Amino acid sequence: MRKAPLSAKVFAGLGLASLVAGLVLAILGSFAYIGVLSVSLFFIAAALVARVVSPQASRVAAVLLLASSALLIFGLTATPLFYAGWGLLAGAVALLVVGHKRRTS
Repeated sequence: MRKAPLSAKVFAGLGLASLVAGLVLAILGSFAYIGVLSVSLFFIAAALVARVVSPQASRVAAVLLLASSALLIFGLTATPLFYAGWGLLAGAVALLVVGHKRRTS
């Protein structure tokens, strides 16, 4: 089995930390735990993406696509996040197109 890249370890650590924070908030009775736990799931998903996708350029684009989808979902209630999500989505698509052109030429 190959070694996990640093990005996967960082995302897994952030996901675990936010998961623990969400559980503490739930025990304390705060409704903010719902948002914190949902963010932790996106960090854990980013760790899985970073672990599975092997080429560096594809990994960056895949994690950006995941982050943009999270910002688009959360941006439905907070408009600045919505626009940032579209910006990240455009950046991820641009990285994928440039990477595909490099591989084919």
